[in-house]
Amino acid sequence: MNKSQTALLIALAKKLEKRQSSKESAIKSLSSAGIVTKEGKMTKSFPNLERVLSIAE
Repeated sequence: MNKSQTALLIALAKKLEKRQSSKESAIKSLSSAGIVTKEGKMTKSFPNLERVLSIAE
């Protein structure tokens, strides 16, 4: 993941953290950013993030 993707992801996380949101609205936001699919599955555009999340589970 390059620096611009990392910065955008951090900005999105901070924005989402400030709002009260449901799982559905979080998935919708991440989907519109191209990070997850509409079903909540990780897209292939973020393989490093997928690795990090799989370790955390």
